[in-house]
Amino acid sequence: MATFVNEPAVGMMNEAYFKPRSELIQWVNKLLNLNIQKVEECASGAIHCQIVDALYPKKIKMSKVNFGAKYDHEYTMNFKVLQDAFTKLGVKKVVPVQKLIKAKYQDNLEFLQWMHQFFQCNYNGEEYDPDVRRAKSKGVAKMKRVQKENNAGALNKPRKASTYSKSISRGRHAQSASDAKKLAEYKKKIEEYERNMKIVLNERDFYFKKIVEIEKFCVDAEFKGTKLSNILCKIMYDEAEEVKQAQ
Repeated sequence: MATFVNEPAVGMMNEAYFKPRSELIQWVNKLLNLNIQKVEECASGAIHCQIVDALYPKKIKMSKVNFGAKYDHEYTMNFKVLQDAFTKLGVKKVVPVQKLIKAKYQDNLEFLQWMHQFFQCNYNGEEYDPDVRRAKSKGVAKMKRVQKENNAGALNKPRKASTYSKSISRGRHAQSASDAKKLAEYKKKIEEYERNMKIVLNERDFYFKKIVEIEKFCVDAEFKGTKLSNILCKIMYDEAEEVKQAQ
């Protein structure tokens, strides 16, 4: 049976994009029984996956969602689960993965605003147990531990800032040639790291776009269910051994 989806046509001047951060965080915490403090915590994609699961429980494979995701490739896997669900639902929204996984405030705020509007347009009031559904996912215990550490760490921020300030002050008075040389070496290493990181990110974005195109081919009515389509789907959806080991 086909699932009806009301996809909101939300432009940047729509009232949905004026929804305040505090209200969005409160909504996520209430809907999913979480305790997030910042919209940037949605950058892993796991929360977005469960929001869709709350709307369409059988459209998201919660066993593939990783709430303990820490690295970019793990974030990307979560967003791939989300994009796959959108494809199955016929939602035309393209998830801006390369922007969201950088955990920048504005990008994640705007996408969460869109998700909130999407939810409001489609929610039928059906009861949802977020804890039971989330228990089917990976990394739930790790997520709780990290949130607990982050909340505890927030209490120590003033002290850390003070220590850091004192360290900087001492550093400014250390004018030795040795320190200047070390600083130059560190700066050179950082620049080299940034160049390499840019290359890696470009390659990641390139191959992710290829995967999206292949996925569109696989779900196309003309090729869906063919031998080639099945083989490609198996390759895309089976997690690589190195990814499993990294977790």
